Amino acid sequence: MSETFVKRTTLIVEDVARSIAFYRDVVGMKLYYDQLMSVGGKIIPAGKPGAKVRLGIMEGNHADVAKIGLLQWIDPPLERPAAPYRSRMGIGDIVIVTETPDINSLYDRLAKSPLCRIHCPPHEWSVPTPDGKGRIELTTLSFFDPDGFFFEVNHKRNAPNIDRFGIRRTTLIVRDIDRSVDFYRRVMGMEMWYDQTMTVGGQVLPAGTPGAKVRVAILKGADPAVGMFGLMAFLDPPIEHPPLPKRPLAIRDAIVVAHANDVNTIHARMAGEYCHVCSPPIDDTVTAADGSTLKLTTMSFFDPDGYFFELNTRRKVS
Repeated sequence: MSETFVKRTTLIVEDVARSIAFYRDVVGMKLYYDQLMSVGGKIIPAGKPGAKVRLGIMEGNHADVAKIGLLQWIDPPLERPAAPYRSRMGIGDIVIVTETPDINSLYDRLAKSPLCRIHCPPHEWSVPTPDGKGRIELTTLSFFDPDGFFFEVNHKRNAPNIDRFGIRRTTLIVRDIDRSVDFYRRVMGMEMWYDQTMTVGGQVLPAGTPGAKVRVAILKGADPAVGMFGLMAFLDPPIEHPPLPKRPLAIRDAIVVAHANDVNTIHARMAGEYCHVCSPPIDDTVTAADGSTLKLTTMSFFDPDGYFFELNTRRKVS
C-alpha cells in the first residue's frame, strides 16, 4: 500500500471570494471549509510571518481527499502579478485532471463565465488503458481558471463516470521523468498505477508540439480512483527546460498537500536526494472542518522540479 496520497492541491490566488464563487457556481464543487487564520512562515515560504490568510477548500465527489484549496494572503497581501497569466504551459506547470458526468452542461457554464478562459471545447479522443491493451474513449475540455491554473475535464464514453464533478489527480510537467518516478516511488513511497507513452494532438493541452510523444506516469494512494498524482514528460520533441523557479511562493503558485503514514520516515529518506527541504518535520495542532482537534506532524519541500509540497501525518485527538 502507498505510504503517501494527495489530500488536495491548494492554489495561491488573488481573490479567494472570486475563486470560491467560480468553483461553486460554475464548476459545481461544494464549499467544504472557509476560515481566516495566521501563518507563521515556517511551512509555506510566502508572505510575512504572522500574516493573516483566508483558506477556502472546495470538495468534489469525495468527502476526504481530492479537494481544491484556495489560499489568499489578506494582511499583508502578496504582490499581485504584473503580467497576465500565460496561455502556453511547460515544465513547472500543473495540470489538474478532473472528471464530470455531464460535460456539456459544464461547458455551457464555463462559456458563460467571464472568470475563466476555455482552451479546448469538448473534444473526442482516446488514451491507452493502464495495461496498454485497450483504449479509454474520452470527451475532454480544458480551461484556465481565474488565476490561470489549468484544468483538464474528462468524460468517459466507454466506461462508467463518477456521479458529480471530481478531481482525479494533479499532474506535474517534469524535466526527467525517470528521476521523478524514482523519487516518488522510493522516497515518497507511492505505488505506480499507470505508465504509458502516447502522442498528444495539441488540442487539449497547450504545451509542446502537436503530435509530440509524451510519457505519463500516474502514482496512486490508498483509494483506487482519487488522490492520485501524475508526472508528464515531453519526449519527442522535448520542451524547453527552464531554470528552477525562484522562491518564495507567490500568487499563481500551487501547494500539493499530501498525507503520509509517517512524515519522519520520508524526511529521513530525503537526505542526499535531489530535492530541497523547506521545513523539517514540526508538531502542531489544528482544528478540522468538523470542529475536532488534529495533531499534525508537518514538513514541506520542493521536489526535483521545484514543485512545492506540504506533507502531513494527522492524528485526531478529540
